[in-house]
Parts: sequence; structure tokens; C-alpha cells
Amino acid sequence: MNRKAFIRICSVACVGVSTFSVLLQSCATTNYFAVAAIADNKISIKKTEFIRIENNKQVTRKYVLIKTEKLSFPICVFKLSNENYSALLMECTHKSCELQPAGDFLICPCHGSEFTNQGIVQNPPAEQNLKSFKISTDNENIYIQL
Repeated sequence: MNRKAFIRICSVACVGVSTFSVLLQSCATTNYFAVAAIADNKISIKKTEFIRIENNKQVTRKYVLIKTEKLSFPICVFKLSNENYSALLMECTHKSCELQPAGDFLICPCHGSEFTNQGIVQNPPAEQNLKSFKISTDNENIYIQL
């Protein structure tokens, strides 16, 4: 192999590796899954799950996700105000695709349905609101009744 061919192959390999690493990083999820405990058909999470430290400042998350073996889809818990939360099953009521959080909305990647942070349909083709769960709180925890 001559020097020119060697340099060309090395250059292509370096560009390929760089592109591949960027693609892998873009596939990483930015959603936060909260630590949850399940007992007596109730899920409990700490209110502090909505707090993260960013650049030495406290930032409040709009939502956290919860996965449980009892349900086929995750639950999205939105913080609506200091003591008001909503818990929604992330299953689209149109064709049962898993929804994706987008700020204060849940969006269906399959057909484009949109739901508010309280589970109300905002954009068809879905016609039914999302399944929601009853929530109670105390000073430290949020309890979601399954």
C-alpha cells in the first residue's frame, strides 16, 4: 500500500468513527426515570425527583417517567404546580403506541396525536383522553394509585 492510499483510508476511518460517535450520542435519551417504590397497588416517588442541579443551580423538571412491571407502558408524572401533579399512562388511545414527552405535552410518534399534561386530546387522530391515575401527596412523597 502506498502512502497516499494509507492516508486516504485513515482519513475516511477517522471521519467514520467521529460520525458514528455523534450518532450514538444523539440516540441517548434525555428523559429522566424516577426511582419509585411499589406497595399495596400504589407507586410512591419522592418530590425531590423533580429537582436537578445544573451549573450549580437548582432546576425543576416538568415531568418524570416511571416504569413498572405491572404496566406495559411507562407513567409520566407532570408537575403542574407546587402541590399539584398529574400521572398519565403513556399509551396512545388511538393505536396504542408509546407516547413521547415534549415539554408540557405528550406526542404520539406513530400518527401525531397530542395530549396535554393532564391527558386531554389536543390533536387527532386520537379521540379519547389518556388513562390517568389518582394522586395524593404528603410533605415528601407523591403517591400514584394503580
